[in-house]
Amino acid sequence: MPFAVYISFITYACAATFLPGPNNVLLLTAAGQNGFKKCIPLILGIWTGLLTVMLIAGSFCSALNAFIPSVVPVFKYAGAAYILYLAWKTFRYKPIEKESKEEKTLKFHNGFLLQFLNVKVIMLGLAAFPGYFLPYGHSVGLVAVFAFTMTACCGTGNLIWTLGGSLIYPFYNRFYKAINLIMAILLIYCAVRILI
Repeated sequence: MPFAVYISFITYACAATFLPGPNNVLLLTAAGQNGFKKCIPLILGIWTGLLTVMLIAGSFCSALNAFIPSVVPVFKYAGAAYILYLAWKTFRYKPIEKESKEEKTLKFHNGFLLQFLNVKVIMLGLAAFPGYFLPYGHSVGLVAVFAFTMTACCGTGNLIWTLGGSLIYPFYNRFYKAINLIMAILLIYCAVRILI
């Protein structure tokens, strides 16, 4: 896998996962209400779930490629289309109000199980692996690099939202149009990179 493609993948992973989504909004709210330390089990559950979902997505795409090699171009175009859809949704996203002070469940298993219900995470895995990794093979090593890199990028976004707590949300609320535009442009760039 060329280094330029790997850097493009990291750009995609960060652009797609740093904006508010189920994980980040939950962590923002939980940290704002309970503090960082009490969120650690939830964060570890989210990361473990992310890694598991990415390993499953990469393995699924690799197995499908081994049995039906002609599916790779279909996944490639479907992945690029999904990234363009994410760019559109990112551009149109408006911040939501912070949730009320009701108590959140901050347990490991809640974060882990959320990943299997989080359509955004599942689609990120199914779109990214075929577009960025599958053209270069379908080895266990590539699946592992994909899963760990995606989890690291997602995890970095999770930490930013958790650490920032109530500090990041006012900044995002104030500048969300510019931030969304930049992220949407990065996602469009990533979709184009997959296709060429």
